[in-house]
Amino acid sequence: MARVLLDQPQSLTERPENFKPLDFGANGINGSLDWNGRIIALNWYHPQHGYVTLTSADPFHEDQRYNPSAVRAYRAGLAQLEGFGLVFDDPILKREVIVGPSFWTTLVFTFEDNSTARVSTFVHGNLVVQVWQSDKKQPRWAGKISLQRCAYTQLTEGGPIPQSLVSTQASIKDGLIVIKNPVIGSKVNIWGLPKEERFEREEFGPINILFENNVMKDSMDLLDSGSYLINGPYPGFFQMFVYDFSPENTDIRIDSYKSPRGLTVGVLLELLDKWHERWHGIEDELLLRRGLFYAVRMAVPVNHGICIITDHMLLPLSWNRDAYYVARALLSWTKEMHDIVRRHLIWMFEIAERLGGVWGRCYLANGRQKDPAFQLDQQLWPLLEFAEYVQETGDHATFERLQSQVSTILDTLLARRKNPDGWLFPTDETPADDPIALPYHLSSHILFWRTLMKLANVFSGDSEKQKTFLMWADHIRAAIQQSFVAEHPPFGPIYAYATDGEGHFHFYHDANDFPLVLAPIWKFCGADDPVWRATIQFAWSPENEGGYYAGRLGSVHTRAAWPLGDVQELIVAQVLGDADREKKARENLMSAAQWDGALPEAVDPITNAVVSRHWFAWPNAALACVELETFQLQG
Repeated sequence: MARVLLDQPQSLTERPENFKPLDFGANGINGSLDWNGRIIALNWYHPQHGYVTLTSADPFHEDQRYNPSAVRAYRAGLAQLEGFGLVFDDPILKREVIVGPSFWTTLVFTFEDNSTARVSTFVHGNLVVQVWQSDKKQPRWAGKISLQRCAYTQLTEGGPIPQSLVSTQASIKDGLIVIKNPVIGSKVNIWGLPKEERFEREEFGPINILFENNVMKDSMDLLDSGSYLINGPYPGFFQMFVYDFSPENTDIRIDSYKSPRGLTVGVLLELLDKWHERWHGIEDELLLRRGLFYAVRMAVPVNHGICIITDHMLLPLSWNRDAYYVARALLSWTKEMHDIVRRHLIWMFEIAERLGGVWGRCYLANGRQKDPAFQLDQQLWPLLEFAEYVQETGDHATFERLQSQVSTILDTLLARRKNPDGWLFPTDETPADDPIALPYHLSSHILFWRTLMKLANVFSGDSEKQKTFLMWADHIRAAIQQSFVAEHPPFGPIYAYATDGEGHFHFYHDANDFPLVLAPIWKFCGADDPVWRATIQFAWSPENEGGYYAGRLGSVHTRAAWPLGDVQELIVAQVLGDADREKKARENLMSAAQWDGALPEAVDPITNAVVSRHWFAWPNAALACVELETFQLQG
């Protein structure tokens, strides 16, 4: 399918079989639209539940939490939803999609009689605004709708959070729809319906709403509001819907859907100009642009911190590992984004729970641990992000604020060693959230070495601490060479994926394990190191059982090719100076990308049909790090 160019209409004459919904959002508020411009979900931060959603999706069945097939089916179904909003009775012949800046998405419809309609959806402050315009057509408002906590459907469930009852209360009066779920204590005010409409119902589960009457107004009647200028003069009919999210007992914050607070033409033009400046030079870089814009939208303000979630539709949770790559891309992009990274560090070090002194597998946006499983690399990514941020920004205040926690975290890891005199560190799970056969994981140890080397740089003013970090790094490097290198015919000595430190090895490489391919860039080894090269040769061979799929790297977590694996191959190709391999990796990435540039978790290695997770921030963010030359081999 053809790709969408920024600010350029992309015509879609029929719904692609593997259509991915259109995304929009800003300020921690995110949503997606169906094929017809109707909202399938609006998601936003909730201090108790992490992330809540106004959605057309049915609740996930709680008795299926540990059924991977049911989880996969539910998540795939979210990409096929029909939303709530305006419905045109006449068939639509053509759709034009205009992907604007991070917060803005527009659809233009053409009907059989050549009449047109358009809808623009965007976030303004803490509001979601949808502007509908039509030269002739008069639509109705309809859809299934409920307010619920996000489902958090995981393939490797680490501890279910009981889902609150989906109790939906809907009332419509004086042009205002109020949707409440008293069980979770939240509501949404939707401004825009004609004042004469009346409706009041309460049900367990979603509510279906249908208004038979036309709801749009003659645009000439609205000239005084100036609202029509949002998309320029458009003769015919006009309607604006404004979504306002608030706790259940909060008073309504706006008194007219015609003019949301602070929404002026000047404000919108200023926002558009700012985004045009940001994307200068990356206009045609679809996958890079998606990575950066989606990264901004995954930054959810939480008090004085920012949580970086892994996606807004399937798993609005935070993994330290995923969040590192998103933050790393933003740190490399522009100074304007540095404050997001700073506030993310505040969230990780001061808001996210560290039960027993360690970070969990993943988190609700409010900082509560969702899964407490211990993964070694999840303890290290925050420390590496801290060191890189301080080194690259010179932010001494943040260094002073957080630096005392570094030694505490490292001491906790030292105390978890099975052999107090050894330098191997156990983990309970792989970075793919799967059980690990042997306790010591290669790429986590390479990451540990890198983190200590970076910390030594930023603690240069404390000679004792710097000396200690460098000494520990040397010990870990020596332990890797002694404990992870083993013969694996026909490749010779290679690095094992995992070991018990007593001569038993698991040979494998996974699309989640970036530290191995980054080892030469990080100066852990040279690009000509024979053990590293042999390990790479093994990783992209059929001998890598569970990780190799028709010439591409994947994972046993979802047995298919992973775009993260294609990004790894792109890095390898650049390290080896292999232009043909780099071209192949880029072609695989473009083939795996969905029409809007979004890279999913996994694809069929031959057809590139999405196998798992249409929404996933990490792959595009990792690619952005490559394109912004964050991961660049130094001479």
